[in-house]
Amino acid sequence: MKKLLLIGAVISGISGLAYASSHASNYMGANRFIENLNLDDVRSAEVQQILSSYKQIKDLAMNGEFDQIPVFIKDKEIELAQVLTEAEMTQFKENVGQWAKDKDFSKYKKFAAMYFNKDH
Repeated sequence: MKKLLLIGAVISGISGLAYASSHASNYMGANRFIENLNLDDVRSAEVQQILSSYKQIKDLAMNGEFDQIPVFIKDKEIELAQVLTEAEMTQFKENVGQWAKDKDFSKYKKFAAMYFNKDH
């Protein structure tokens, strides 16, 4: 059950992040996660581009490619780690956690439960 909650939260958080980063100045939503990292313009743009690619998770889900979602997320985490220092990555994850703590992930938990209870 813990795994389902984590997967649901991750999918929801990433989908919300992708949604937020694809609107208003293209990166307005993503900026909330990196604004206190003091990145230069080049690294900021790189991180924003990586974050905006998270909207592909929706495409993977819509195409039934659920097994590819954790792979995609891991790949993006590796990409972020190549741009951010270890301390910046820790702060970034803290920023995402702060954002996610007040969100209601119940509909995503139900979705995850439907998929992951099918002998996966």
